[in-house]
Amino acid sequence: MPSPPPPPSPFAAATLTPGAAASLLARCASRAAAAALHARLLRCSHAFFRSPYLANCLAAAYSRLGAAPHAVALLRSAAAKPNVFTHNIMLSALLGSGLLEDARRLFDGMAKRDAVTYNAMLSGYAAAARPDEALRLFCSMGERGVRPTGFTFSIVSSAVTSARHGQQLHAATVRYGMANVDAVVSNALIDMYRRIGLLRHAACVFSCLEEPDVTSWNSVMSVYKDQALSSNVFECFWSMRSKGFSVDGFSVSTVLSACSDAKDFAKGDQVLALCVKMSFLTNSIVCSAVIDFLCLSDRLPDAAHLFRGMPTWASEPCNALISGYARDGLMEEALSLFVASMRNGVVPTEFTFASVLRWSSCFGLMEQGTQIHCLICKLGFQDDVIVSTALTDMYCKLGLTRHARKIFRTVVAKDLVLWNTMLLGLSQNGRGKEALGVFRRMLKCGIQPDRITLFGALSACSLEGLVTEGMDIITLFKDRYRIIPSLEHYTCVVDTLCRAGMLREAVNFVENKLPKFSAATFSNILEACIFQGNIGMAELVAEKMVVQKSRSSLPYIILAQTYGARCKWEKMAGVWRSMENQRAKKAQSCSWLCIKNHIYVFTSEQILHHGQGATYEVLDLISWDMMDQPKKSEGVGCLQLSSD
Repeated sequence: MPSPPPPPSPFAAATLTPGAAASLLARCASRAAAAALHARLLRCSHAFFRSPYLANCLAAAYSRLGAAPHAVALLRSAAAKPNVFTHNIMLSALLGSGLLEDARRLFDGMAKRDAVTYNAMLSGYAAAARPDEALRLFCSMGERGVRPTGFTFSIVSSAVTSARHGQQLHAATVRYGMANVDAVVSNALIDMYRRIGLLRHAACVFSCLEEPDVTSWNSVMSVYKDQALSSNVFECFWSMRSKGFSVDGFSVSTVLSACSDAKDFAKGDQVLALCVKMSFLTNSIVCSAVIDFLCLSDRLPDAAHLFRGMPTWASEPCNALISGYARDGLMEEALSLFVASMRNGVVPTEFTFASVLRWSSCFGLMEQGTQIHCLICKLGFQDDVIVSTALTDMYCKLGLTRHARKIFRTVVAKDLVLWNTMLLGLSQNGRGKEALGVFRRMLKCGIQPDRITLFGALSACSLEGLVTEGMDIITLFKDRYRIIPSLEHYTCVVDTLCRAGMLREAVNFVENKLPKFSAATFSNILEACIFQGNIGMAELVAEKMVVQKSRSSLPYIILAQTYGARCKWEKMAGVWRSMENQRAKKAQSCSWLCIKNHIYVFTSEQILHHGQGATYEVLDLISWDMMDQPKKSEGVGCLQLSSD
């Protein structure tokens, strides 16, 4: 008996209908499979391409599989008259190939456009970091009568960079009835407000949302974390669980980070137990948050043990443990882990370099810092603003302001953190005029300053003794930027008055502006009085500090010496007794030397234990060289000696 014929192949001409071909194209997993099916269709009959339907499906498959040029060529050569779907597929293919200008010309030539058309073009502008064009296109979308979708608002929200545009976009979502009912749109608004700094608006969007999802809860927890409102983060987390939402890795990592910021180790241990219970420690993001929490709670060995138990290496846990080692002063371990992570195939990220450079500069490891700089250039991270900020900070802390300025100038899109880093770095290196120049350029560029900016500008005024300009800056920040000065800012003003020789005005300023006694501020005034030889004012300030029961030994010593010079022995003895009763202590300063790979920290009494007289001889030579050639170099923040 003859065997039955085999079933017809789906590629056979008799069974290959346009619908079947479209289904096969949608399931193609490679370009070769799509090309083979394309060839089969051409061999079967050219009638398949008389309508644009199958050409559109084939072009969509090519575009999806990364062969955008093939999709564009196919649609341009198709015999069928193109429709709006054809143009949309071609538009997406051009954008996928990075041909933004060609895509815009096609967009402008389209007689009919729908929401998909606008969404594709908006995505292209957002991906190309051209927010102004994206916002203008969104406005024209409403003028053409095309109703935006939730995806449209998600795209446009990612392009918003100012508070005014963000509020206008929010108003548009309300006008189209999507603000409180569409979780995707609301989540996009929350992330937008968080990114541009309007955190209260983000919380309001969440509170008005009718049916929040897990992403909504995670987003608002991130907002509260950015505001340092740890209690609100915890409240959201418990509410989220009580209402039946299933927490994910992002939820627990946010709460753990909030516990670390608030130093609430009891709640952190509870969240850590939840992570173990729900097997979240396999997630690299959660694992990095746990490592950071353990390091901050003085459990560095536990963090290292957790890291060693991970099945695979990832950049986030490596960054957390590197930062933990360096925070505890274990720079050799931090740098060793940095090298080991690269040997294990972990590509350093901008946060890896930021962590290593930050702590390398704090410990004066100039040689290691410059080596890392070379690696950054080799890997192509020199244009990243986070890495450039870390490099600028490192060179400023090492006293190499020329290198810091060079890196600062090469960054095209400078953010507030980079401006503040350069401003503070110049101030800390005694370059007040240059710092004020950076401050003025920052304001001209339209950068919105913050409290750190105010501190850097006032520190620069203090270095130069510019009293009037410092007062003008405070007024500017109050009136235009609504930033009220705090104690650290007023301390800079007091330093400015002292440097200008206005000691009486400095005392009056402290007594009138500060709501309560500040021992640190009065100590600065007292030191300025001694430096300028104003004994009468020094005695007055010291008496005020003693009356306030200061814990610093400086005012007691000054008063005791003053009374002793006048033979007022009883008053001098009373001052010594008060000092003993208050347990006032002398502030201990220290110095450090970097000798090859070792750093020695010591006080003035301990210096003879490290090299004895030879150390003083080297310091004398360096001091003589600096006095003899003050303009030869900028100097560095550390001293490296040969061990020979």
